[in-house]
Amino acid sequence: MGELINGGQLVVKMLQEIGVKYVFGVPGGQTLFVTDPLQDTEIRFIHTRHENGAVCAADGWGRLTGEPGVCLATTGCGATNLITGMGGALRDSSPLIALIFQNRLPDAGKGEAQESDHELLFGSICKKYIPVRDASTIPWAMREAYRVAKTGRPGPVVVDLYRDVVENQKGEYIPQNPEEYCIMPEYTASGEMLDKAKRIIQSKKKICLWIGNGVKHGKAAWEVKELSELLHAPIVCTYNGIGAIDSTFPNFIGPRSRHGSKVTRAAIEEAECTLVIGSTLTAISTNRWDMKPQEIIQFDIIPENIGRHYPVAAGVVGDAKRSLRSLIDLLKAEGYKGNAEFLKDMQKRKAEWKKELFQGAIADDMASPVPPLALQKQLEKVLRADSVFCVDAGNPGAWTHAASFPENISYMKPVNFGNMGFALGASIGCQLACPEKEVVALLGDGSLGMTLGELETIGREKLPIIVLLVNDSAYGNIKQEELFKMGEGRYTGVDFPDIDYVNVARALGMEGCIVKKASEIPAAFEEARKCGKPFMIEVKLDGSFSVWPEAV
Repeated sequence: MGELINGGQLVVKMLQEIGVKYVFGVPGGQTLFVTDPLQDTEIRFIHTRHENGAVCAADGWGRLTGEPGVCLATTGCGATNLITGMGGALRDSSPLIALIFQNRLPDAGKGEAQESDHELLFGSICKKYIPVRDASTIPWAMREAYRVAKTGRPGPVVVDLYRDVVENQKGEYIPQNPEEYCIMPEYTASGEMLDKAKRIIQSKKKICLWIGNGVKHGKAAWEVKELSELLHAPIVCTYNGIGAIDSTFPNFIGPRSRHGSKVTRAAIEEAECTLVIGSTLTAISTNRWDMKPQEIIQFDIIPENIGRHYPVAAGVVGDAKRSLRSLIDLLKAEGYKGNAEFLKDMQKRKAEWKKELFQGAIADDMASPVPPLALQKQLEKVLRADSVFCVDAGNPGAWTHAASFPENISYMKPVNFGNMGFALGASIGCQLACPEKEVVALLGDGSLGMTLGELETIGREKLPIIVLLVNDSAYGNIKQEELFKMGEGRYTGVDFPDIDYVNVARALGMEGCIVKKASEIPAAFEEARKCGKPFMIEVKLDGSFSVWPEAV
């Protein structure tokens, strides 16, 4: 016999079982029988100022650790505030468990306060929705949520708990080891698949590797590098793949996205064969499927991802690390030697592009306000190896494709859902997950306006996050798109007054400084690091340099 406890205590027992250290959320009347027993455990409840901050914190935790981050919200309006951030976790494959709460079962459908149809609301925005209508099912529901969030393609799972289930009902807790119900298999690609891929590769001279988030999830960076060297193949990554391969690796050409460089596009389109590894080839990664690779060999752990958007010459289903290892061994056994000319050409073109890129007014370190590429040039100097870089949607993130990043940086961005308001919440989750790492949050003033309250969360928790605010007093990306498509002076709803956000940050428990020239950025970072407190660096950005139609 196990321990018989009420439903709220049972939820907490399950959180302990799966190793949860923090729960992020905003409490409500329906949540109290879960949040109260947390006080008697080692699990800390981190209350954010908005549920979006909580879900993004859980998302950041999941992206950084590979373990599901956990967030919590009350019924109706609390739960609906999770939806946007949850969409980001779903589209960018981040493991997450959201605990949401309902009114009492007898009142369901009567129009109780804050009532909403959670299944209808969350059905399309999570990997699985699990309603809990009886306390006896809580252990199964929580174990199912953990298993589904982590395995296959990771993603968010919703556990919907009725109020009377957690308050008045009792259930039995019998401990289990998560390894008994959450198996992380190493899928091995079939010999037939690998042999077909090998034969295609042997028939080509110009080969490119196009890598995505699956390389991070599969911890396959070493194999990607080894295969690149064997094939003499340039490497292009998606935005979700940034950081998987060190920028210093000679064969790495850079990221490709809607605002990516002309060289990465050329590497993909001029190659006779492109090996797509761990990418679903989404609209963002392919310029809304405008990219024209000639012949594709696609590697993915999920069979239905292969050939979904582009026809493939060969598909390889399996774990990226093991599949690439097997392919490398096959090629080496047959004495394969690649052709180096294509790689040399791309390396030369990249060097010329990079030299040309950081020239002129757009990269002037002494200009005020700060031009966007001058900022990226300084980021290359100040970001540290083994740090975490949480990047928000919009122009601040779009320009980062031009930067080179230090070794083992953890780069994360809301790529496929484009949910603004990601970076501050994600940085909270990341700093708590890895307090030994430096965490930098890069965001624009548009995103900050949606999440400004989380500065107080950062200040209250005394998290030594460096908030790098890029302020152009506008929804800069949309303003530039309006200019590109509608013409000068046709702006609608994109401009803000000039605000000193550093003073706002100080009022919320942080320190900070304002940067008006890119040359001042290294000193600002030095000040932030010496401060030892949460710190905002506000960069006054020149928004006249446009990312439309392509950044560079």
